[in-house]
Amino acid sequence: MRTIEKSFVTLVVLALLLFQPIAVSALTAGEAKQAWYDAKEATLEAQEEHRDAKLAWAENKTDENNEKVIETGKDSLNAALDEAEAWLVWKNLEVEENPEIPEDLKETIQEDVDTNLAKIDDLRAEVDEVENRLELGIVFLKMVGSYLELVSDVARNSGFVWVHIADEHAGTLEEYESELRMIADDMDDNDEIIEKLDMAKSEIEDARENIDNAEEEYEQVRLPGTPLVMFSNGNNYLRIARGNMITAHGHLNEAYTLIVRGA
Repeated sequence: MRTIEKSFVTLVVLALLLFQPIAVSALTAGEAKQAWYDAKEATLEAQEEHRDAKLAWAENKTDENNEKVIETGKDSLNAALDEAEAWLVWKNLEVEENPEIPEDLKETIQEDVDTNLAKIDDLRAEVDEVENRLELGIVFLKMVGSYLELVSDVARNSGFVWVHIADEHAGTLEEYESELRMIADDMDDNDEIIEKLDMAKSEIEDARENIDNAEEEYEQVRLPGTPLVMFSNGNNYLRIARGNMITAHGHLNEAYTLIVRGA
């Protein structure tokens, strides 16, 4: 059981680290985040009580102590499910309150959240039916599998949000480049300016290609398969796209400076 617990905790931590990237109520995102913090604290307390119960049973294997292990184990699993639910609600509200994210993407994320919330409800029902330590371990393993699915869904959705934001930035750079080019075309001795704009345009095109590659990788963040590898690949493409856009921005600023000097 100890090895399983470590694996479960590792998955939870991994999920929380990966996504920055959902059902709902009258909560704001800030209130939902606090609710998640509270749920995390409750999970830690429940896990501590379960560990104490197992230690007591190891020292004195009575029926009463065995029952205490089962009950505290169920409390610990339910607390973990409450924490997962609170986290989903918080992340969904973050997306919902962000005006930069398009409605179709919000709807897709909401659908994935609803699916995961339904899984949490199903697992709660299974936890309630646990009657012995073997069943407790079986439900625990099912929860690990469900967390892997949740991790995949949240990673994929986070990637789609980042792709959208990168697309918006690339579009802004394209507009800026186009406006500067129109001004430069009407100027004399504009060769150096056009060269800078051509360099910027090339970097923006490379950024677009890398953003598209990232989106293709995020599309593959699904089970079965290797979702975390695909997620990492998508992140790498976006990092490259970010570098392209930073370089493009530098060239555009240089072109702007030359335009001002020549005006």
